[in-house]
Amino acid sequence: MNPPFDRGDRTYYVSDERLHAFGQLTPEQRLRWVEELAAFLRLAQAGRSERPADAVYCPRPPSDADR
Repeated sequence: MNPPFDRGDRTYYVSDERLHAFGQLTPEQRLRWVEELAAFLRLAQAGRSERPADAVYCPRPPSDADR
């Protein structure tokens, strides 16, 4: 049996361009982004037991109205 996955043992690369783009967001836009990410993660976690493993959630792309 595999040992439990350590959630703290993950890495993610973010380009300088993406960091700069995030830095240009207003606090409200940043909060909205975090809330949408949290909702996506909750759906993904809940969906593990409800959907086939190959099902993919595709969030809507950002629009100019969100900025």
